Amino acid sequence: MILKTIHKDASLDTCPECKTAGALRRSRARNFRENIIKRSKIFNIYRCRECGWRGVKTSFSFRKISLKVILFDILLILISALIIRYIIIRFVMN
Repeated sequence: MILKTIHKDASLDTCPECKTAGALRRSRARNFRENIIKRSKIFNIYRCRECGWRGVKTSFSFRKISLKVILFDILLILISALIIRYIIIRFVMN
């Protein structure tokens, strides 16, 4: 099942420090740890043009349907595990 996410431009978000909207811009990675974060394609490094805040923000946001899909998948996995456990205990262990 495909996880439904929306790729968003985090530079349009508000700054976590000064709460200015649209002031974030992408920032370069400065060290090995930031390089790994940037290569993950899930998180990016941003800097605020107004207050100078620098940090990591995600580039994806989950829609309401995404949470339902994840919970449904977890439920299916749990039910399947219980059925398999029952079959193993009932028919294989005897």
